[in-house]
Amino acid sequence: MSSNNSTSISLALFQLQRDFRYSSLILGFLLLIGGVLGHILNITVFIKVENYKNNACSLYMFVRTFHDINILLGGLATRILATGFHVDFTLVNRIWCKTRSGFIDINTETIYTLICLQAIDIFICSSPSVGVRQKSNIRTAGYLVIGTVCFCCIHEIPYFIFQDLVIVGGTPIFLDTA
Repeated sequence: MSSNNSTSISLALFQLQRDFRYSSLILGFLLLIGGVLGHILNITVFIKVENYKNNACSLYMFVRTFHDINILLGGLATRILATGFHVDFTLVNRIWCKTRSGFIDINTETIYTLICLQAIDIFICSSPSVGVRQKSNIRTAGYLVIGTVCFCCIHEIPYFIFQDLVIVGGTPIFLDTA
């Protein structure tokens, strides 16, 4: 009777795992397609209106859109392949193993920093003081964007060096040796 009970529990757990895998696969595809299409529309609007050339907030949003697409394609698409189709390039390709995590981290850190810079710029633009409002300009925003991307890339250099793919018991495992 005990083996019958454990068999039914194992079967229920297997079905639950399968259901979660399929639902995460479907939701992942929807998020990937909707996200990429939405960001392509954002880029199209920014290019047509050309507001990003004159407004610092628009520049932050324009650059953030490209980093969002990088995360969707480099992070979510590869996770969909690994989870839904059992094609995990991080377990096969050493270069992709070392760069995927750092690539996603660089984009994520840049996005969060750009959100903060955009909020600061909105605060500066809405100041009652003319002198404070004049501090918000496109040139400073461009320097801050370039500085942010450079800082995030430099910040990830140790991860590119110390992360590696290690085979333990015949199974490749992503290992952080730092």
